[in-house]
This record gives sequence, structure tokens and C-alpha cells, in this order.
Amino acid sequence: MRVSARQDVAQMPASPKLHPVMKSSLRWLTFAACFTLAVVGCKKKEIVEAEVARVAEEKLPAQEQVEPSTEAAPNNPPAATASTTPAPARTAEDQAAYEAWFKKYSLDLNDPKMLDADPDDDGFTNRDEFLADTDPHDKSSRPGIHKGIRLKEYNEVRLPLVLESIEGDKAYLKRTDQPDSKPVTVKSGDTVRGLPLKVIHVEEKQDIDKGGERVDLSQVAFEDSSTKEKVVLMKNLPARTSATYAVLVSPDGKTTLKVRKGDVFSWPAERASHYKVIDLSQDQAVLQQIETKQTWTIPRM
Repeated sequence: MRVSARQDVAQMPASPKLHPVMKSSLRWLTFAACFTLAVVGCKKKEIVEAEVARVAEEKLPAQEQVEPSTEAAPNNPPAATASTTPAPARTAEDQAAYEAWFKKYSLDLNDPKMLDADPDDDGFTNRDEFLADTDPHDKSSRPGIHKGIRLKEYNEVRLPLVLESIEGDKAYLKRTDQPDSKPVTVKSGDTVRGLPLKVIHVEEKQDIDKGGERVDLSQVAFEDSSTKEKVVLMKNLPARTSATYAVLVSPDGKTTLKVRKGDVFSWPAERASHYKVIDLSQDQAVLQQIETKQTWTIPRM
């Protein structure tokens, strides 16, 4: 027997009707779910913004850092809150000077990127200019060179000799530029064959270190007849010559200067200040400012 589609539909059970109270509850549940998602989204945004502010503050030197707010915002966990406005510094005078400097140069203290900015494009950030009390909007007003220059290159020139031993007044040397040659024997007054080096002192010396171990401090002193430089060679240790040099570079990379240990120089952009090279190594250069007697360590870039 055929049954029409209309009869099929008629025979289907009718959908149960929801009670008005249930309909109202469903509407409220839907609204609550949407509201919760919106609040969570806002919270995530606030946490991200707080994290950015916190990271920016951690980059500040201790005397510049702004204390984070310890008071939690309503419904926020304390760890998610941070303040981007200056909180009281360790002393009222420090805080006043800090705020006055940034206000003087119209810099926004609420901008977390402000301290790393370089408005006058002189290679020094606002942080550097604040510490040096220079004008961040004037390219000719900049911190001392020690604030920005870096060690770009280091070239060590060693004495081609190694002190192997000393017996009495005689020293036994090994030529590093002639590895297959026999040891060279010299004493005070001798000149090393093939090198402009005159022996001026031979000393055999033993000592005890802090650990109670015996150490050999024997040495030979030379004078380079071409430069009048004095070089001391310790047992089994290399000795570098005055030909060793380093290259210093400005923050923008446009200015370089070749220096050796003992040199006194002034930077092209800072002629009034003079610096003496105290030491050079692979990782750093140590400079002393002549006018102030302050010592600065210039790291490798």
C-alpha cells in the first residue's frame, strides 16, 4: 500500500516543546559563554601588554628601572600586572632627576621602546644619553666614546721564540718560526741570530704558588734594536710584541681606529678627550681616559 509523503510527515512525532524557563536558561547560558570568551580575550591582551612593559623595564640600568606595581588590578592575578609609569625611585632626588631629564627633552616615559630609541641618529640610545646627561636630540652632543665604541679586530704578533730552560747564565730557546731547528743557546749580551733581539737579562727563578705547588718563573728579557721595545719571555709561554694591534669601531661603523698597547689617542668626534691603551686581548680593549684617570673596558662587537 502506498503512503504519501504528506502522510509520512503527519505520522512523525512532533518535536517536544521547551518549557519557557528552559528557553530563558539557554539564552542566559549562551550570553554567559560569549561574555566569558570576550573577558578571556581582554585578559590575554592585558597580560601581553604587561609582559612587554616588564621586559622593557628589565633592560634598564638599576638606577633607571621603574618599580613594577605591586597592587593587582581587579580580577587580575598579581603576576599579570605591571606599571609603565615611573614608580618611586630608591631616593626622591634620583626619581626627580630621572623624570626631569626625560621631561626636559620631551620623551615619553610611558613608551617602553623609548629608552632604546636614537632620535638624533648619533649611535647612542636615549639610555646612553641619559646616563651621560647629553642631549638626545643633538647629534653633536653625545656620551664619551667608551659608551659606544667596540673592539672590531685583534691581531696578535708573537715573539718567534719559546724559552725551554735556563742553566746557570745560559738560556735555551726554541724558534717557533723554524720548528725543525735545534735549540738556540744565548746569554746576557748576545743577539739572537736572524732577529733584532739582544739579550739583556737571564734569570732562573722558582717559586711556590698558593696551592703549595712549585712553579718555574724563569725568564729572559730582550731589547728589540729596531724599536727599542723590551720584551720578557717566560718559560714555555708565548710573548707578544708591540706590533700587536687592535681596531676600534664607532657605533655606526663609519669610523675605525688602529691602536697598539701604550698608544694615546683621541677619537675623531671627541678631540677634547684623550685615551691611553692599557691592554689588548681577543675579547676586549682596556682604555684609560687621561683627563679623568677613569678606566674603561671596551668589549668585542
